[in-house]
Amino acid sequence: MPEDLPQSAKNAAILQIVSGVLNLFVMPGVVFAATWVVGLVCGTCTFGVGTLASLCGFVSCLLPPIGIAEIVVGAIALTNPRQGIPFGRILAFVEIGSLLAGGIVSAVIGVVVMRMYGDDEVTAYLEQV
Repeated sequence: MPEDLPQSAKNAAILQIVSGVLNLFVMPGVVFAATWVVGLVCGTCTFGVGTLASLCGFVSCLLPPIGIAEIVVGAIALTNPRQGIPFGRILAFVEIGSLLAGGIVSAVIGVVVMRMYGDDEVTAYLEQV
């Protein structure tokens, strides 16, 4: 890890790795289980018709590929920041979009990472030759 890398860039890369681990191992199960619970409650209230809504839980299968990308890009941003940080900025938009698949934690981290990578110190670091 380069010593002159700004602290906010280091923190953003670590946040992306943590978000990736959560998206890979925790969030798909949570979203899937929550969708089935809501489907059961809706099915009970609507005499079986509402259980069709529980099929939306399969959208959570989009979170593990996003998690893998977060881990890879976060590791690259720590080891080779000049190449990793631009990809981290792009991935921050994908993290925000993961809100549609139930990735609330990833969406919040995406906003925070976007703000950290947009810091003046990080921009000045990337403009150095």
